[in-house]
Amino acid sequence: MGFPVILAIVLVVAVFCWTTVYRLPIHWPTGRGSTKRLASGRVNRATRQQLLRLTGGNLSVAERLVGRVRSQHPERSEQWWWEKAIYDIERDRRA
Repeated sequence: MGFPVILAIVLVVAVFCWTTVYRLPIHWPTGRGSTKRLASGRVNRATRQQLLRLTGGNLSVAERLVGRVRSQHPERSEQWWWEKAIYDIERDRRA
């Protein structure tokens, strides 16, 4: 096998691994050692991916942003919390 074939295989595996990361559930700590599933299916996958992209793939930053919005607006839906976190990041970057 030549170098281009090996490089193509590695690239395909890397892209596959990178895209499957966004399918994992995100957890939010709710108390002493317990976790609650956050975005387990109630949040659009594209929305989750967009927030993770904006945070550079940093899951803890994304969780912290959503948690802050969640604490400020507990009456809203989970989808709204994620969209608001995205809006806040984009707004802050424009300023």
